[in-house]
Amino acid sequence: MSDRRNFIQKAALLAGAFAVGNYKLNAQNILLEKPRDDESFWKNVRDQFPLNPEKIYLNNGTLGASPYSVIHAVQQHMMEVDVNASHGTLDKQVIKALAGFLNTNETEISLTHNVTEGINIVCWGLPLKAGDEVKITNHEHAGNASPWLNRWKISGIKLIVVSLGNTAEETLTNISKAITPKTKLINVPHIPCTTGQVLPVKDICTLARTRNIWSFLDGAHPTGMIQLNLEEIGCDFYAGCCHKWLLGTKGTGFLYVAADSRKWVQPIFAGAGVDTGWNLKSTPIIYKGYSDNGHRYYFGTQNESLYQGIIKAIDFQQEIGRSLIEKRVKYLANYLQQNLLSMGSKIQMLTPKESISKAAIISFKIADKDISKLQNQCSQNNIITRFVPENDINCLRISTHIYNSISEVDSFLTEVDKFLKT
Repeated sequence: MSDRRNFIQKAALLAGAFAVGNYKLNAQNILLEKPRDDESFWKNVRDQFPLNPEKIYLNNGTLGASPYSVIHAVQQHMMEVDVNASHGTLDKQVIKALAGFLNTNETEISLTHNVTEGINIVCWGLPLKAGDEVKITNHEHAGNASPWLNRWKISGIKLIVVSLGNTAEETLTNISKAITPKTKLINVPHIPCTTGQVLPVKDICTLARTRNIWSFLDGAHPTGMIQLNLEEIGCDFYAGCCHKWLLGTKGTGFLYVAADSRKWVQPIFAGAGVDTGWNLKSTPIIYKGYSDNGHRYYFGTQNESLYQGIIKAIDFQQEIGRSLIEKRVKYLANYLQQNLLSMGSKIQMLTPKESISKAAIISFKIADKDISKLQNQCSQNNIITRFVPENDINCLRISTHIYNSISEVDSFLTEVDKFLKT
């Protein structure tokens, strides 16, 4: 009885917290402060997040922290669903928000749970046959490599690995040289998880289109880091997520399929909303066809509370200003890169130095040292970083966002300096 009473009391307190919106600050008020874009302003932005003040989080590239406004919106909506057994149509609202954020048409957006899900939809939906070539890079995340390796194993397609260059021009040249008459798809990361290099995706997609080749971008990182304009990029397919740089709810993502490319991607899994109508009682059975929008690629019961979180995350970023966010994250990354380079010749910088090829991720190695030990050292001092073993690159990746500060970057640089002297 005592345990039951404690449980009920805790549940009542929790419900009360949800009902009154018990979160720390109101972003809509604090972000209206002037002047913007000084350290005081960004300190106020940091206060919108429930991040542990005793830790320095420099691994946004793995998972972004959500601000209180996002968390609160999800909690409130979950409580509304469970109190009133409500079921709405938030998918339409979140698609509208995402389409506006990405500068594309609402009919071209499908909702997914992550980037990998979107990649699998296109990977298995395209009419590829044995011998058809798919170009990928030597800097793939498992989420992009695994689906294509799986199709290679089952269908006999050919995977051609293209090396990224040190500059945008060199990367474009490498991809162009790798194209053959059998090339059907160029599938590259917009920003690789390894080095953070920003690829010349507009030029890559233009190249693909002129050669009658599909273009597909792994967009795990750009959404919320840099300003995206999918219409301007001109790709056929783009898979992104909302739980990294967008700072949205975990386990949410999107797939962009250009309207004129939709006919090529066959839905493999189906459910309510995928089709335009059916009748099992008729003779013969009627199946009218597929929805002429992104709903043909997602179906079934969804957690609409998470959609509420995406909408609030987009609101949060737009309240700050997308151009201001991009300026800030690039500023922090450039500050880090320049200070690392000033530490001497042992620093092996993997992220390009040219401005068009870098954003908010800096990756490096240290000559004659196991850099995974630097990650361990940082972790012991409450600095969270990311060791990158993918493709045997074995570097340290630092990814900063708007909740980070110059002083936090300086703390990391101090750890690097100590490591160099050991």
